[in-house]
Amino acid sequence: MNKLNSAILLFIIFVVSISVSLFSVSAIPELLIEVQPIDDHIEFDGSAKFNIELTNNREELMDITIPTPRNAWDITVSPYLLQLQPGESKTISISIAPPPTIKSGVYSVYFQFNVKGNNLDYKYLHVTIEDSSPVIEGKIQLIEEVKVQEFWSEEFPSKSYSVTILNNGNAEAIGSWETKVSKFDQFFLSSENHELQTDGEEVTIAWAYTIPVGEEVTYSYSISYLHLIVALILITIALFILGIYYMTRYSLIKMITHKRDGYIGVEIAVKNKTGKKQKNVIIEDYVPIPLMISREFGTMSPTAIRKKKDKLVLMWKFDELQPREERMLSYKMKSKLKVEGQIVIPPAVVSQKDGKKTIEIVSKVKK
Repeated sequence: MNKLNSAILLFIIFVVSISVSLFSVSAIPELLIEVQPIDDHIEFDGSAKFNIELTNNREELMDITIPTPRNAWDITVSPYLLQLQPGESKTISISIAPPPTIKSGVYSVYFQFNVKGNNLDYKYLHVTIEDSSPVIEGKIQLIEEVKVQEFWSEEFPSKSYSVTILNNGNAEAIGSWETKVSKFDQFFLSSENHELQTDGEEVTIAWAYTIPVGEEVTYSYSISYLHLIVALILITIALFILGIYYMTRYSLIKMITHKRDGYIGVEIAVKNKTGKKQKNVIIEDYVPIPLMISREFGTMSPTAIRKKKDKLVLMWKFDELQPREERMLSYKMKSKLKVEGQIVIPPAVVSQKDGKKTIEIVSKVKK
C-alpha cells in the first residue's frame, strides 16, 4: 500500500508540474518587441525616428520580414529583412515622415512582423505632429486619427488585455481592432462583442468600432485557467480513488453482528478483484482475549488456529481463488467473563507471497 500511495503521489506531482509548465510557456511571446522612440514629436515636415529591438524567444531560427505600411506616409524600415538565432536580439531603425498635407495631432502607424509570410506580431508606433501643414486636405485617413492605448496583465492563474481607442480626428472613426491569442487560450477566453478568426496556431480577436469625434471606446478580454486547475484536481482525485480500488488485488470486509444468545457473529468477505487466478492466498483473523470462539464455522473451517500472546489467530488458506471469485467465512465468539466497556475487534488481513515480496491488505470492519 505504501508503494501504491507513493506512485499515486508521483502521478499528482507530474500532472501539476506539466500544467504549470504549460501555463508558463503560453505566457511568453515568441517574438519580444521593445520600442525605443528617438524622436516621436515632430513638425509637419519632419521625420519621426524609432529603434525597435527584436528578440527571438523560439528555439529555432527566425526569418523576419517587416513590410512597409501602405499609406500616404513616407516610411523607411532598415533592415526590413533579418534573421534571428534562438535567443538572439537585433535592432532595426524606422523613419516615419507625414504626408505633405497633415493636421496636428497624434497618429498611429501599424507595423507587421511576419515570419514565413505569416503575421507573427504587430506594433503601433505613435507619432505626434505638433503643427499643421500650410495646406490641409479635407479628407484625412481615419486610421491615422485614432490614439490607442493597450494594457496587459498576467497574474497566474489568469491574464487580461484591454485597449482604449480615442478618436482625435474631425470625422467619425470606423474600423476594426484586432489582437491575437493562442489556440490553447481560446478555450478559456471571456470577452464581449468580439469575433474570432483562426489562423494556424493563433486566434485573432476582432472588435468592430464606430467612434464619434472626441470620444473613446474600450475593449477587453480575460483568460482564466482556474476551471482547468479545478478539473485537473478533480481528475487526479478520481484517479487516486480508482487507483486504490482497482490496483489492489483483493477486497476484504469484516462484518460484526451481535446475536440474541450473547454470541458475537463474525463474517469475512474476500474477493479476487483481478481477472487472473490467484494462488496461495491466506486470510488471518484475530480473536482478542477474553473472547473465545464457538467452533461453529460457516462454509469453511479455519486451516489452523493458534494462540499468539493475548489473542487467538484463525487462519484460512486458499490454494487458489478464481478470477472475480468471492468467498464468505463466518464464525461466532463469546466472552468467558463479564466485560466492562467495549472490546476492540481487530481487522482481518489477507496476504499473499508474490515472488520476493508479500502483499498484505487490511480489512474494513463494519458493525
